[in-house]
Amino acid sequence: MSDAQMLRELRTKLCPWLMAGLEQLERAVDADRLGHAWLLTGPRGIGKINLALVLAERILTPALRATRPAALSAAEAARAIVLRHTPFDHHPDLHWIYPEEDKRTISVEQIRAVTAQLGLKAYRGPAKVVIIEPAEAMTSSAANALLKTLEEPTAGTYLLLVSHQPGRLPATIRSRCQTLVLRRPAAALAGWLGPEGAHRGPTKHWEPLQLMAEQDKELERNISDMDEKLNLIYKKELDPQLVADQWLKLDLDALLGALAGCLQQVIRARFLTEDSNPITDLPLARLHNVASGLTLRALFRQLRAAEGLRDEIGRGTNVDLALRVLLMGFVRGTT
Repeated sequence: MSDAQMLRELRTKLCPWLMAGLEQLERAVDADRLGHAWLLTGPRGIGKINLALVLAERILTPALRATRPAALSAAEAARAIVLRHTPFDHHPDLHWIYPEEDKRTISVEQIRAVTAQLGLKAYRGPAKVVIIEPAEAMTSSAANALLKTLEEPTAGTYLLLVSHQPGRLPATIRSRCQTLVLRRPAAALAGWLGPEGAHRGPTKHWEPLQLMAEQDKELERNISDMDEKLNLIYKKELDPQLVADQWLKLDLDALLGALAGCLQQVIRARFLTEDSNPITDLPLARLHNVASGLTLRALFRQLRAAEGLRDEIGRGTNVDLALRVLLMGFVRGTT
């Protein structure tokens, strides 16, 4: 199989555990409710670029949405992983931005070049799609150059930002994107890989994925524990400092990201109308006490604090103190 054929598989077939995410996004497309900018996040190796490429292909070729994409096999993915940045023939209205060879960042020149293209008429239809991957590789100048497009998008333009570490993105970028957090069910992964040797791909590719499946389960347990503890803090039945001490030993970036997502849902529910967005208006399954008890002003304050602390991780900030202040903000009676 040639490089071009391998990459075509990555654009037209999808890892099984990403199918639900694609279906949610396509419901929004069909309802003409897909936002112009999406932040696709999740662990490295989960298949975010696969979802972005498949979604882009189906936005640019609407006829494809009449059928469900075939499942990408482990063998196909193994071949495509190494070769996906090889130059290939793709839709002229798809722009895929990633660090240039021998570089680790996405430059302001790359962003300016693609934004200039967005001002032109689409070649084959009404839509244009830009994929930026990984989005956190953008330099500060590149992120600032993208900001104007996020604030004033041209008609028919969709921006898909793929990020392994969304906390490294400026808050101004994140706040202007709708976010889809991707998690891979361990059962789906096991079935996908099949019996040992069945995928025919290099084993080294799948060892990190198997490890991340276990990490996904651990993170889900931590998030459920976070929900319980925050509700106890709200009822003044648990000391915020004890929770802060525990969180500092875990994946704080992931926990703060999950917390921000929960708070966004709670805030969005306060403004929920019958004409709601089929993607972002999800059922509230967490923070039930916090959702009903804190004022809207307090919820917005807590969201800003969670996102701000996430930005400061690893930058010399006194995380312990900032985390304690954040958690104390969930105590009942806080305004």
